[in-house]
Amino acid sequence: MLTHRRVLLLAVYAVYFICGLAQCFEGLFLPEFKTHFGLTYTEQMYTMFAKNTPFVFFSIAIGFLIRKIGYKNCLTIALFLFALGTWLLVPGLRQQNYALVLAAFFIIGTGFNVELVAGNPMLSALGNRGGSASRLNIGNALGAIAQIIAPLFIVVLIPETVVSVADKLPYIDGIFIVTAIVLGLTGVITLFLKGGNSTDITAPISLNQPADNAASASWLQPKVVLGFVAIFLVIGVEAGLFGLYRNYLEDPGVAGLSARQSQQWFTVYFAAFAAGRLVGSYVQKKWTPANVLTVWLLVALTLLVVVVVAQGWLAVVAITALGFFVSIFFPTLYALAIEGLGENTAQASGLLTMGFLGAALLPVLQGQLADTTSLSTSFAIGFVPYVFALVYVLRSKRS
Repeated sequence: MLTHRRVLLLAVYAVYFICGLAQCFEGLFLPEFKTHFGLTYTEQMYTMFAKNTPFVFFSIAIGFLIRKIGYKNCLTIALFLFALGTWLLVPGLRQQNYALVLAAFFIIGTGFNVELVAGNPMLSALGNRGGSASRLNIGNALGAIAQIIAPLFIVVLIPETVVSVADKLPYIDGIFIVTAIVLGLTGVITLFLKGGNSTDITAPISLNQPADNAASASWLQPKVVLGFVAIFLVIGVEAGLFGLYRNYLEDPGVAGLSARQSQQWFTVYFAAFAAGRLVGSYVQKKWTPANVLTVWLLVALTLLVVVVVAQGWLAVVAITALGFFVSIFFPTLYALAIEGLGENTAQASGLLTMGFLGAALLPVLQGQLADTTSLSTSFAIGFVPYVFALVYVLRSKRS
């Protein structure tokens, strides 16, 4: 018989899957948005800015909201926000109102923020402590698996003969409408789940840390603050990779693929991303998460060099393979940063997920580099973040 904690764990996995599907649908059409609205690369990446700025406005507040209404109820709110934002994309496209599209992405980003601040601590706590990083990777891998399915849906739902963006718009509208309905219905279902309040989820304070010092310790520990910086940087690079992946493949100076081919390769990219999460989850049961992350970062740095300088199929393979390795960066850095924080996990989680502000700022900076230099050169923005993350992981191993 399933306990309520097991049901909650399965529910969180389901939410990650459904929201991953929605986010891919919303991000998959960025090159079409660029054409439809006549955008530069910088302006295209404003969608990433709009989607990720809620992390700086609401992350800490959500940590306190969790104590009032519970983790599970916050997940329900996240689903309703996802549904509303996805629905608003339709009039934004029909009216060619880019400001409304950006507002929709802001609402979607707020929902994603709530999902992470509430969902990640649930994944960390709903099981044994040693499996925390593994559960985080599994939950996020389900989101990545959903993202594999999403591009396949696009290839099937939009006929090959439909090439122009104008002809694609009715299909895009239909996809967003159906997705919004599914998200809303899922939110209604989560309303009836039991449990999921802060006392159900939060782990006890470490015995080595006095209770009256816990609140300050969660904010002052270097591993939390530096973990925030590492997450800020690597998530920013990951967002740029996601937002410009299809543009990179379609760039005549890189590979010159068609829109349909780049959508098909997006499926391969997300397959590599999901495989990276699943393999990373398994390997972290054999080696420490810090050791695994060290190796993954070194390989990612090597692939990044290839992405910047290569052309043709070598460039396609390199940027796609990069998805395998970057997939575990956020969940593993997050798990390393919150380990042993006890009842202060919610507040620290709020701080750490503010690191998603990097996904708002760095993609815009990368877009500016792409507009002023070249698209392939813009990916060099990832070198400093990956080196910083590597230093952070090596430091955590010593401590």
